[in-house]
Amino acid sequence: MDKYEYNLKLDQIKALSAEEGYMSAAEIADSINWNKIKNVNTLVKIGEIYEKAERYQDARDILLMAYDRSPIGRMIIYRLAEVAIKMGDYDAATEYYDEFVEIAPHDDMKYVLRYAIKKGQGASFDELITILEEYKDEEYTEEWAYELAYLYHKAGKADKCIDACDELILWFGDGPYVERALELKMLYQHLPRLRRKSTDDSRQRRKSRLR
Repeated sequence: MDKYEYNLKLDQIKALSAEEGYMSAAEIADSINWNKIKNVNTLVKIGEIYEKAERYQDARDILLMAYDRSPIGRMIIYRLAEVAIKMGDYDAATEYYDEFVEIAPHDDMKYVLRYAIKKGQGASFDELITILEEYKDEEYTEEWAYELAYLYHKAGKADKCIDACDELILWFGDGPYVERALELKMLYQHLPRLRRKSTDDSRQRRKSRLR
């Protein structure tokens, strides 16, 4: 394959990926010999495409090529851990996690990886809660704040669930995770009429979009 044909196929892959046509993008990627490609960013992008096409072994193979060309790339290690988790290979995921922590001990994403590994291994709610509480102490985000609130709910910790929902609502005010927190809180407490109407309206809008 000459450089012109390679660049043409790469442009097609990028265009399909932008439209979330990951299966088609992956099929074009199959026609390229990635062993000859030295650009680490390109290899990582192709790995992501294979991952989104749920071709996890291909994703791992490409990411390992990227890792061979950039062994200190912490995000490559992070991606490899994610793919291993999706493959159910928790031994490999744990090895990648340990390497990620060694390379980037202060990166808060280590909590997300540890949580995903432990969840996949069937850890108890209390163990998962502990991980997310540690993460919350370092960084407070909507997605994981809601996940923690939901874990409190699943573990039967009603008061902590309500407090976590209130905190999320207070900090972020609006958005999909705030709506979920309001709905979760309604399992335990009646919301004020106006706030409940807003939540009901948001839920109805989501249903309308799905039709």
